[in-house]
Amino acid sequence: MSASGMLAIAGGGTGGHVMPALALAEGARKRWPDLHVQFIGAERGLEASLLPARGEKDVLLLGMHGVKGAGWRQQLRVLLWELPCAVRAILRHWRKQRPNVVVGVGGYASASGVIAGLIARVPIVLYEQNAVPGLVNRLLSRVADKIMLGLPGGERFFAARKCLLTGNVVRSSLHGLLYKPHDPPCLLVMGGSQGARFLNERMPQTCARLMSMGMSFSVLHLAGRDEREADRVREAYRKAGLEAKVLGFSDDMRAVYRLADVVVARSGAMSVSELALCGLPALFVPFPAATHDHQYHNARVLVDAGAALVCRQEQADSERLADMLAPLLRDPKRRKAMSQAALVAAVPDAIERQLAVLEAYLHAEEAA
Repeated sequence: MSASGMLAIAGGGTGGHVMPALALAEGARKRWPDLHVQFIGAERGLEASLLPARGEKDVLLLGMHGVKGAGWRQQLRVLLWELPCAVRAILRHWRKQRPNVVVGVGGYASASGVIAGLIARVPIVLYEQNAVPGLVNRLLSRVADKIMLGLPGGERFFAARKCLLTGNVVRSSLHGLLYKPHDPPCLLVMGGSQGARFLNERMPQTCARLMSMGMSFSVLHLAGRDEREADRVREAYRKAGLEAKVLGFSDDMRAVYRLADVVVARSGAMSVSELALCGLPALFVPFPAATHDHQYHNARVLVDAGAALVCRQEQADSERLADMLAPLLRDPKRRKAMSQAALVAAVPDAIERQLAVLEAYLHAEEAA
């Protein structure tokens, strides 16, 4: 089937919302080359720079602020002025072409797109990446026609009849990449594109302790896009007497994951989904300030599957981290078992599941 309609994807703010939106758009265009994709985001969000850099042409950026942590005056301004203005701007934009479906991917800009869709009587689909949904998606779920879940758990917060576990769409370059053991094993440390200061400070000490325990392993550490931070991490490993390959950030995650045997990481939804797809054993240290503690619950998905370990940040001193990592580095059979468990928990056909949801709306007018 072909589709020559329009898909509007609303939301963003952080990479955890923007990257899934881009992956969904990429998959939709491959399936339906004539489909027009519009992004709706915020001027202050990551999407403002990332989407144009990725060649996106139809990007509607709105002058909105988030309300999390804001004072009551700021909250009133957003709800009574910024949000209505944003909705009106979207509806004016849609006079040229109204979307067949609006997909809300989370973040405060998602609300304006979904509300505009509700007013324009456009079908609404929410895409919740995390095991525990954010406030925006919880509120918007009441008006959604369908809710696509990236990780199990979200169904507890939504109407079950609306929910479908689709999995998170990860970058296409990772498909077909399977864990292959190395001797000695490689410990990959990563904290996302911005880096995780806690892991950057704690892991050189942890690795030094592992070496003192007689462990033989190599280290690949992604310290974040700030090259000054990467320099500090390199110096920390040097002072600890360790040779480690420290990179600021890598856009070629296939090459990075191919080198890894055990991963230490935050547990954002996309990291959890990528590691499951690649069958990589992991030790997660969830970001403690994540909304509704969703990173801990994301990690629990793979922990409960037998594919990962989790350690709260307040408990993650170098001694405890080393004690948790040592058995994984020492025992290749355990790593293999965890790898197989991760693959079972993965959803490799996530894009197909999501496109099946959207197809019903993109072709509804044709069928009529």
